[in-house]
Amino acid sequence: MIPEELLKKYNGKIEQYDSGDFVYEENTVCQNYFQIISGKIKLNNYSEDGKEFIQNIFEAPQCFGEVLLFVNERYPSNAITLTDTVIIKLSVQKFFKLLNDHPEYAVEINKNLSKRLYYKMIMSQHLFSKDPNIRLTVLMDYFKNSNHIKENSEDGYLIPLTRQQMANLTGLRVETVIRTIKLMEKNNLLKIKKRQIYY
Repeated sequence: MIPEELLKKYNGKIEQYDSGDFVYEENTVCQNYFQIISGKIKLNNYSEDGKEFIQNIFEAPQCFGEVLLFVNERYPSNAITLTDTVIIKLSVQKFFKLLNDHPEYAVEINKNLSKRLYYKMIMSQHLFSKDPNIRLTVLMDYFKNSNHIKENSEDGYLIPLTRQQMANLTGLRVETVIRTIKLMEKNNLLKIKKRQIYY
């Protein structure tokens, strides 16, 4: 994404968070651009009965929450750290000044947003599929082909998600995810080593 030194030049501030901290909460005013230096965060919502639905998971060097800066809306989800995380944040005014001065990063932001929109469209297309294999395949394809850190090995791409996170991202029960992953392994669609999924 945007180089850290350039963000600092525009008065970007580095902040450290412990695992489980809120970076921002649902329905609060969007005032900053956030980019992850290290660590991992999730965007989520909770239903009335307390069930979690994960919208997305991001890790360094990805940015998040930036779409709201363009529409001046409140956050529709929470941003919560999944690990100890370091983030650089830039005020909305400085963010647009940076983009005006360096339009090449506006293009990168647009590409990034387009990838996420494409994923949401594909996921929504299959959200009501009764086949959990389809939902999980779409999810793993997204992570494998997105800007997430590429953790490839001879076994394939290491999926950076727990079974519970996969369930929360796809709307499946965790038991269904576990059963489907085992079946996919049996059909040679992925590998499982030390409880980690390689796709």
